[in-house]
Amino acid sequence: MVIHNGAAMYVKDGKEQPIGPFSGHLEALVADVPAAAVHASTAHTRFVVGVPAYVVGLGGVVVGIAVLSGPVGWLVIGAGAAASGTGLGLMGNGLTHAIDAVNIHNDAVLDLRPLPVP
Repeated sequence: MVIHNGAAMYVKDGKEQPIGPFSGHLEALVADVPAAAVHASTAHTRFVVGVPAYVVGLGGVVVGIAVLSGPVGWLVIGAGAAASGTGLGLMGNGLTHAIDAVNIHNDAVLDLRPLPVP
């Protein structure tokens, strides 16, 4: 992974591909190493669930604070905070799996290169 002009990019075989939403095309980029592909798939799933949970949770907190009052408001704020926290945790876990996928793939590819002749 590299950063060019403020954007994160995957690099494979010298070609740069922008990282899209929910980890982008990482699964296809690391598919030749099965262990890395598992981590990439897990990362994608965690992002797909985590991002909406985080956004909906934050929306619940805002609605609970701005619109509702009394016990119902506190219930909505609590549920929103719980959903937001869960989403944040899933997004962090997804990022960890994405990084693991890249590292596992790179390690496997480096192991397949011929050793230099002394």
